[in-house]
Amino acid sequence: MAGLSKKKRFLLGLITAIAIGATFSLVSHFNLLYGVQLRSNDFVFQAADLYQSAEPAEEIVIVGIDDDSLEQLGHFLLWPRSYHAQLIDRLAAYQARVIVFDVLFAEPALADEALAASIKDAGNVILPVIQRQTADDARITGATQPTSFIRPLEMLEEGAIALGHANVMPDADGTVRRLPVALDNDDKRTPALALAAVAKYLRRPEVLESPVGDKVMPLAGRSIPIDGNGEMIINYIGNPSGTGAIAEFQTVSFVDVLDGKIEPSFFQDKIVFIGATATGLGDTFWTPMGRMMNGVEIHASAAHTILRGNFLKPAPSSVTFSSILVLAILCGLAVLRFSVRWATLLAISLGIAYFLIAFSLFDQGIVLNILYPSLAIPGVFVGINLYNISSERAEKRTLTKTFGRYVSPQVADKILVSLGKGELKLGGEEHEMTVAFADIRGFTSLSESIPPRELFESLNIHLSVVVKAILEYGGMINKFGGDSVMAIWNVPVKAGEHALLATKAAVSAQRAIRELQANDTTLPRMEFGIGINTGKAMAGNTGSEDRLEYSVIGDAVNTASRISSATPGGKVWISGGTFTQVKDYILERQLDPLVIKGKREPVEAYEVVGIRGSLTDDPREKTQWQAEKA
Repeated sequence: MAGLSKKKRFLLGLITAIAIGATFSLVSHFNLLYGVQLRSNDFVFQAADLYQSAEPAEEIVIVGIDDDSLEQLGHFLLWPRSYHAQLIDRLAAYQARVIVFDVLFAEPALADEALAASIKDAGNVILPVIQRQTADDARITGATQPTSFIRPLEMLEEGAIALGHANVMPDADGTVRRLPVALDNDDKRTPALALAAVAKYLRRPEVLESPVGDKVMPLAGRSIPIDGNGEMIINYIGNPSGTGAIAEFQTVSFVDVLDGKIEPSFFQDKIVFIGATATGLGDTFWTPMGRMMNGVEIHASAAHTILRGNFLKPAPSSVTFSSILVLAILCGLAVLRFSVRWATLLAISLGIAYFLIAFSLFDQGIVLNILYPSLAIPGVFVGINLYNISSERAEKRTLTKTFGRYVSPQVADKILVSLGKGELKLGGEEHEMTVAFADIRGFTSLSESIPPRELFESLNIHLSVVVKAILEYGGMINKFGGDSVMAIWNVPVKAGEHALLATKAAVSAQRAIRELQANDTTLPRMEFGIGINTGKAMAGNTGSEDRLEYSVIGDAVNTASRISSATPGGKVWISGGTFTQVKDYILERQLDPLVIKGKREPVEAYEVVGIRGSLTDDPREKTQWQAEKA
């Protein structure tokens, strides 16, 4: 039965673990913690950069409109377009393969003609367009993406080899993790600035070569994975320390290029991104790298992702659900099979193993969901431990109740506590205690005259009355001896005035037996002789390592047994040791000293007639006691 119970408890615990895992799977399915999930996945980006060295972006350089440029050339909005024209001329002369502006020339300004001429002459300039409503707004409101774009001046657009949208799409928490590879503009799709840059760098005649298929956009033999919103994950290669620009992108100042301070070879055959990097221009965004980046750096990172083919793709939902359930089951098994210490270590190891797998798959372009599988581990750990605690408490209550039917509740509690502490061992300690024996007089002759079934039933009825009185006064049933009961006080639980409690219990038991027999005259008459002694004895576990019994042994116990054997039915006799502690509370009659087997000297003994001040004293007993005293 115990084995089946243990197996059932294990199965219920495993079902609990699976239920917790299924709950986290549902939470994952409905993205109830979407914002936290996004931020937890950022950890993979940052951690991956700490132990990996990204390939340097040799094909991409950035010309930054930085603080030095603004200081030397004046406020950016007041710049004549001739500055940009000169930059294009110099970059063309330096044989830059593609020149990409992250600067929108939508309003007329000085020297527009010069800029248009430089763009046309260079023949490799890509200009940006901006969608009026961001795709992020469209996702939040549920509206369809708008078709209106802010475009560069027509004279400038005519000379550009391509246009690309420069929209940066932060998620709900303001972090830029993805980039829409193309946006709809009426019947025409406008590619991202980064996509256009890579396509022209690879000398593709068309940026958008073929339609999107199965959430994949093809480009020059590459398959760009995109989500349902047409967005790709940017695989940032930035320095997470937050110092300076992106470490892998070489960045030079706009004004230094104009002044000819940069070697021509620096730009030869490169994609050159031109955009704002000055602190006061406000073109900065939070990234999953843990720091802010300028818009031009984000476009450069997206271009690098496409050019190198270092694409990232979220793991399918089925992988997330499977990971949650597997981790939940493994954690559940650990908690159910091992101690709390080992289960904790195993749970932590599971989390570390999952993170290591996530980092490894990240290198292969697969982004595992970090949040929900990771939460499943502590969720199951806490849930199963709570289940164990509640089960153990219920089991202990059941065990104590069942065990208490064979031994006293005090002994049951002491054994269970000792078992839990690993202290259930052979041996005992000496204690002062009060021991009482209640023995049926003439039980042998009764058993000869009464049928066994009737005798057994009557015995149980009478023993129940005695046991009730013992327990009522804090005694412990130590053992049954067929037609006798042995009870002890002050062990294993301390009890003040234990001698008086035992005496009161004995008097109460005798009175209850008389009432029982008076109320049911058909019941076979059984009379108990109750003997009590107080003294020191050993209390503890006896037997063997495999079979223990809580018992008390010693002369004090033997004396109580001998007194009980000499006590007439219906009477309570106590030793001198007990009398010394209860004499102020009882009505007694001194007996002749008892000659007890094994004792050299006779034992002082007293009959307890009643308890002083008790309204239930037998008047006849009390009257006789008073007469004898007189």
